[in-house]
Amino acid sequence: GDSADKHAEEMQALKVSHDKHAQGLADTMKAQAQHANLPDRLAYLEKRLGDSADKHTAELQVLKDAHKKHGKDMDEHHATIQERIKYVEKLLGDSADTHSRELKTMKASHERHAGEISGLKALHAGHASL
Repeated sequence: GDSADKHAEEMQALKVSHDKHAQGLADTMKAQAQHANLPDRLAYLEKRLGDSADKHTAELQVLKDAHKKHGKDMDEHHATIQERIKYVEKLLGDSADTHSRELKTMKASHERHAGEISGLKALHAGHASL
């Protein structure tokens, strides 16, 4: 008797433990069935990352092209610093040359007028003494 009772108790404990494990396994299988399997999940992530990478690559290329075009536009429409300095120096030089010529002309005119005034003063002095 005791051995048979003990054996029956152990069998009952094993059956309860087995049922518990079987239910846990069933719950795990059910939960796993609700989730996508690993290859499907990996494929989804790779597609999303690939789509995103392709989109970013295309956007980056658009930015690079715009930057290159802007650089060309700047080269075509803006003089370099050296060209701008040469232009300003030419303007200043031309202006200085013009002013120098005008000053010489005015000095010559002034000297001529001064001579004419001296002549008129002498003539006036001659008339005044008459």
